[in-house]
Amino acid sequence: MRKLLWVFTLLTLSTAAWARCDHPFFPVREGWVWSYRSSVDNSTYTVDIANVSARGFTQRQTFKNFGFESRWTCDSSGLAQPEYIQPRGNQGVQMNLKTRKASGVVIPQTMRVGATWSYSYEVSGDMKQQNMTVQVEQSVSTTNKVLGQESITVPAGRFTAFKVESIMTTRGSMKVGGNNVPLNTTLKTLSWYARGVGLVKSQFEGGTTELLSLKR
Repeated sequence: MRKLLWVFTLLTLSTAAWARCDHPFFPVREGWVWSYRSSVDNSTYTVDIANVSARGFTQRQTFKNFGFESRWTCDSSGLAQPEYIQPRGNQGVQMNLKTRKASGVVIPQTMRVGATWSYSYEVSGDMKQQNMTVQVEQSVSTTNKVLGQESITVPAGRFTAFKVESIMTTRGSMKVGGNNVPLNTTLKTLSWYARGVGLVKSQFEGGTTELLSLKR
Protein backbone atom coordinates (compact mmCIF):
# COMPACT_ATOMS: atom_id res chain seq x y z
CA MET A 1 0.00 0.00 0.00
CA ARG A 2 2.81 2.40 0.90
CA LYS A 3 4.54 1.63 -2.39
CA LEU A 4 1.36 2.40 -4.34
CA LEU A 5 0.97 5.70 -2.49
CA TRP A 6 4.61 6.58 -3.22
CA VAL A 7 4.18 5.86 -6.94
CA PHE A 8 0.94 7.87 -7.02
CA THR A 9 2.69 10.79 -5.31
CA LEU A 10 5.52 10.76 -7.86
CA LEU A 11 3.07 10.69 -10.74
CA THR A 12 1.08 13.55 -9.21
CA LEU A 13 4.19 15.68 -8.71
CA SER A 14 5.34 14.96 -12.26
CA THR A 15 1.95 15.91 -13.68
CA ALA A 16 1.93 19.11 -11.61
CA ALA A 17 5.37 20.06 -12.95
CA TRP A 18 4.26 19.50 -16.54
CA ALA A 19 1.06 21.45 -15.94
CA ARG A 20 3.00 24.49 -14.73
CA CYS A 21 5.59 24.52 -17.55
CA ASP A 22 3.66 22.86 -20.36
CA HIS A 23 2.39 25.21 -23.04
CA PRO A 24 -0.21 24.59 -25.77
CA PHE A 25 2.23 25.84 -28.43
CA PHE A 26 5.47 24.77 -26.74
CA PRO A 27 4.97 21.29 -25.23
CA VAL A 28 7.27 20.55 -22.29
CA ARG A 29 7.29 16.75 -22.26
CA GLU A 30 10.15 14.48 -21.30
CA GLY A 31 10.51 11.62 -23.77
CA TRP A 32 9.34 13.63 -26.78
CA VAL A 33 11.87 14.17 -29.56
CA TRP A 34 11.52 16.80 -32.30
CA SER A 35 13.59 16.31 -35.48
CA TYR A 36 14.32 19.27 -37.76
CA ARG A 37 16.13 19.95 -41.05
CA SER A 38 17.93 23.21 -41.81
CA SER A 39 18.25 24.35 -45.43
CA VAL A 40 21.43 26.31 -44.64
CA ASP A 41 23.62 23.20 -44.96
CA ASN A 42 20.91 20.54 -45.31
CA SER A 43 21.75 19.34 -41.81
CA THR A 44 19.37 17.71 -39.34
CA TYR A 45 19.18 18.01 -35.57
CA THR A 46 16.97 16.94 -32.70
CA VAL A 47 15.39 18.71 -29.75
CA ASP A 48 14.29 17.08 -26.51
CA ILE A 49 13.30 18.09 -22.98
CA ALA A 50 14.82 17.00 -19.65
CA ASN A 51 14.79 17.87 -15.94
CA VAL A 52 11.19 19.12 -15.88
CA SER A 53 10.17 20.61 -12.54
CA ALA A 54 7.53 23.04 -11.32
CA ARG A 55 9.94 25.92 -11.95
CA GLY A 56 11.63 25.03 -15.21
CA PHE A 57 13.24 22.53 -17.55
CA THR A 58 16.23 21.91 -19.81
CA GLN A 59 15.99 21.95 -23.59
CA ARG A 60 18.66 20.00 -25.47
CA GLN A 61 19.56 20.52 -29.14
CA THR A 62 21.80 17.90 -30.72
CA PHE A 63 23.52 18.38 -34.09
CA LYS A 64 25.91 16.05 -35.92
CA ASN A 65 29.14 17.50 -34.54
CA PHE A 66 28.01 19.55 -31.57
CA GLY A 67 25.12 20.31 -29.26
CA PHE A 68 24.05 22.56 -26.44
CA GLU A 69 21.58 22.84 -23.61
CA SER A 70 19.48 25.81 -22.56
CA ARG A 71 17.83 26.33 -19.19
CA TRP A 72 14.24 27.58 -19.13
CA THR A 73 12.07 28.93 -16.33
CA CYS A 74 8.27 28.88 -16.03
CA ASP A 75 5.93 31.35 -14.33
CA SER A 76 2.56 33.01 -14.86
CA SER A 77 3.94 35.28 -17.60
CA GLY A 78 5.26 32.43 -19.76
CA LEU A 79 8.48 30.55 -20.56
CA ALA A 80 11.82 32.35 -20.31
CA GLN A 81 15.50 31.62 -20.90
CA PRO A 82 17.49 33.34 -18.12
CA GLU A 83 20.78 32.87 -19.96
CA TYR A 84 21.92 33.71 -23.48
CA ILE A 85 22.36 30.50 -25.53
CA GLN A 86 25.95 29.51 -26.25
CA PRO A 87 26.59 26.73 -28.80
CA ARG A 88 29.37 24.37 -27.71
CA GLY A 89 32.02 22.82 -29.96
CA ASN A 90 30.78 24.55 -33.11
CA GLN A 91 33.51 24.34 -35.80
CA GLY A 92 36.31 24.79 -33.29
CA VAL A 93 34.91 27.97 -31.75
CA GLN A 94 34.91 28.12 -27.96
CA MET A 95 32.43 30.63 -26.56
CA ASN A 96 32.54 31.94 -23.03
CA LEU A 97 29.81 34.53 -22.73
CA LYS A 98 28.26 35.56 -19.43
CA THR A 99 24.73 36.90 -19.19
CA ARG A 100 24.81 40.06 -17.09
CA LYS A 101 21.11 40.78 -17.42
CA ALA A 102 18.02 39.09 -18.88
CA SER A 103 14.40 40.19 -19.11
CA GLY A 104 11.13 39.16 -20.76
CA VAL A 105 9.74 35.82 -21.93
CA VAL A 106 10.52 33.84 -25.07
CA ILE A 107 7.07 32.20 -25.16
CA PRO A 108 4.18 34.20 -23.59
CA GLN A 109 1.56 32.46 -21.49
CA THR A 110 -1.17 33.35 -23.99
CA MET A 111 -0.62 33.28 -27.74
CA ARG A 112 -3.22 34.95 -29.93
CA VAL A 113 -3.32 36.97 -33.15
CA GLY A 114 -1.99 40.47 -32.52
CA ALA A 115 -0.16 39.56 -29.30
CA THR A 116 3.24 41.25 -28.81
CA TRP A 117 6.08 40.61 -26.35
CA SER A 118 9.83 41.02 -26.06
CA TYR A 119 12.93 39.69 -24.32
CA SER A 120 16.52 40.89 -24.07
CA TYR A 121 20.01 40.05 -22.84
CA GLU A 122 23.20 41.89 -21.96
CA VAL A 123 26.25 39.66 -22.36
CA SER A 124 30.03 39.90 -22.26
CA GLY A 125 32.96 37.51 -22.59
CA ASP A 126 35.17 36.04 -25.29
CA MET A 127 35.24 33.73 -28.27
CA LYS A 128 38.31 31.65 -29.09
CA GLN A 129 39.30 29.96 -32.34
CA GLN A 130 42.77 28.50 -32.79
CA ASN A 131 45.19 31.25 -31.65
CA MET A 132 42.73 34.13 -31.85
CA THR A 133 40.66 35.51 -28.96
CA VAL A 134 37.85 38.01 -29.50
CA GLN A 135 36.42 40.03 -26.61
CA VAL A 136 32.68 40.62 -26.90
CA GLU A 137 30.30 43.14 -25.33
CA GLN A 138 26.74 43.18 -26.64
CA SER A 139 23.07 43.68 -25.95
CA VAL A 140 20.52 41.52 -27.76
CA SER A 141 16.84 42.41 -27.84
CA THR A 142 14.02 40.59 -29.63
CA THR A 143 10.51 41.90 -30.30
CA ASN A 144 7.77 39.47 -31.31
CA LYS A 145 4.29 39.70 -32.81
CA VAL A 146 1.72 37.08 -33.80
CA LEU A 147 0.81 38.09 -37.36
CA GLY A 148 -1.95 35.57 -37.89
CA GLN A 149 -2.98 31.94 -38.00
CA GLU A 150 -2.59 29.86 -41.14
CA SER A 151 -2.31 26.37 -42.54
CA ILE A 152 1.25 25.25 -43.26
CA THR A 153 2.75 22.05 -44.67
CA VAL A 154 6.15 20.66 -43.63
CA PRO A 155 7.66 17.15 -43.91
CA ALA A 156 6.04 16.20 -40.56
CA GLY A 157 2.56 17.00 -41.92
CA ARG A 158 0.02 19.76 -42.33
CA PHE A 159 -0.72 22.04 -39.35
CA THR A 160 -2.76 25.07 -38.41
CA ALA A 161 -0.22 27.35 -36.77
CA PHE A 162 0.33 30.83 -35.39
CA LYS A 163 2.73 32.86 -37.54
CA VAL A 164 5.14 34.85 -35.35
CA GLU A 165 7.44 37.62 -36.56
CA SER A 166 10.58 38.11 -34.44
CA ILE A 167 13.06 40.94 -34.95
CA MET A 168 16.37 40.49 -33.13
CA THR A 169 18.60 43.54 -32.78
CA THR A 170 22.22 43.18 -31.63
CA ARG A 171 24.27 46.17 -30.50
CA GLY A 172 27.81 46.07 -29.17
CA SER A 173 31.43 45.60 -30.13
CA MET A 174 34.18 43.02 -30.63
CA LYS A 175 37.76 43.68 -29.61
CA VAL A 176 40.23 42.02 -31.98
CA GLY A 177 43.97 42.62 -31.63
CA GLY A 178 43.43 45.85 -29.73
CA ASN A 179 40.91 47.19 -32.25
CA ASN A 180 37.22 47.67 -31.45
CA VAL A 181 34.88 46.50 -34.19
CA PRO A 182 31.21 47.61 -34.01
CA LEU A 183 28.71 44.77 -33.78
CA ASN A 184 25.34 46.01 -35.01
CA THR A 185 22.95 43.60 -36.71
CA THR A 186 19.22 43.09 -37.23
CA LEU A 187 17.68 39.73 -38.07
CA LYS A 188 14.03 39.07 -38.86
CA THR A 189 12.65 35.56 -38.40
CA LEU A 190 9.22 34.12 -39.14
CA SER A 191 8.19 31.13 -37.00
CA TRP A 192 5.11 28.92 -37.05
CA TYR A 193 3.84 27.26 -33.85
CA ALA A 194 1.17 24.54 -33.90
CA ARG A 195 -0.97 23.54 -30.92
CA GLY A 196 0.24 20.38 -29.23
CA VAL A 197 3.35 20.25 -31.40
CA GLY A 198 5.35 23.47 -30.98
CA LEU A 199 7.66 24.96 -33.59
CA VAL A 200 6.99 23.45 -37.03
CA LYS A 201 8.87 25.94 -39.21
CA SER A 202 11.15 28.96 -38.99
CA GLN A 203 12.36 31.14 -41.83
CA PHE A 204 14.99 33.86 -42.01
CA GLU A 205 17.07 35.51 -44.72
CA GLY A 206 19.14 32.74 -46.22
CA GLY A 207 17.60 29.76 -44.50
CA THR A 208 14.58 27.70 -43.46
CA THR A 209 14.09 25.11 -40.72
CA GLU A 210 11.25 22.57 -40.90
CA LEU A 211 9.93 19.87 -38.60
CA LEU A 212 10.66 16.39 -39.95
CA SER A 213 8.97 14.39 -37.21
CA LEU A 214 7.79 14.40 -33.60
CA LYS A 215 8.29 11.23 -31.60
CA ARG A 216 5.96 11.19 -28.60
